[in-house]
Amino acid sequence: MRRRFLALPSIALAWSCVVASPASAAVIWDGDASQGTGVFPTVECPSPGHLATAAQTDGHGTVFRYTKGTTEWRCESRGIKVGGARYTFQNNSTYYLGWESKLDKVSLPGGGDFVVFQWKSYPSADQNYPLLMTISDGRIRLTYVAPGGVWTGIWSAPVAAFNWNRFVLGIHTSTSTTGGWVELWFDGVKQKFSNGSQRYVGRTWDSANEPKWGVYDRDNTTDEIINRIDSLKVGTAYSDVD
Repeated sequence: MRRRFLALPSIALAWSCVVASPASAAVIWDGDASQGTGVFPTVECPSPGHLATAAQTDGHGTVFRYTKGTTEWRCESRGIKVGGARYTFQNNSTYYLGWESKLDKVSLPGGGDFVVFQWKSYPSADQNYPLLMTISDGRIRLTYVAPGGVWTGIWSAPVAAFNWNRFVLGIHTSTSTTGGWVELWFDGVKQKFSNGSQRYVGRTWDSANEPKWGVYDRDNTTDEIINRIDSLKVGTAYSDVD
């Protein structure tokens, strides 16, 4: 999105006004479920689990339904597809990821938690997953995982089964522990983190990173868990995905 100027000043001015305005913001990906699961380059959802589109009767239209089976750990999508190909996220860049989620359960009978979002490293080096969202005991939690595997809970909020919640996660990528940051909006409200700030600073880029949505229960495979996800978008500004 570079400015291009023609030789004639009057024409150049008009043309620059047309092409220059969105230089710092752009919708990278619209993952609307009406397009099917092909918006994801990789689906990790072994049987009896499955990822499918599902019509809703609550005003959400068609959504993605991630069903983690009772004998498997996960049902997740990995990455995004733009122009028919896997999109490559970059270091030293800013991304905003937006989505809505409705879970069939927000606690497990046997205790423990399960993961509903990962900012996952491929291949992992110092950080397997710099950012995680987990569910347990009726709360959603955002965890920052520093190099060396040190977990720090930086935010949490109550959630209820079969209720839709809206998330926007802003991530500035950096391999420096002071160069990256994360911001979070929950149900349209920008959140404060455990440090009292609306921005949490940390290392947010490992070897390469991609978003994963769905369900991953690393503790056991006993429970079926369903996560319905709608309105998936990735952009370079909050306004792109809200």
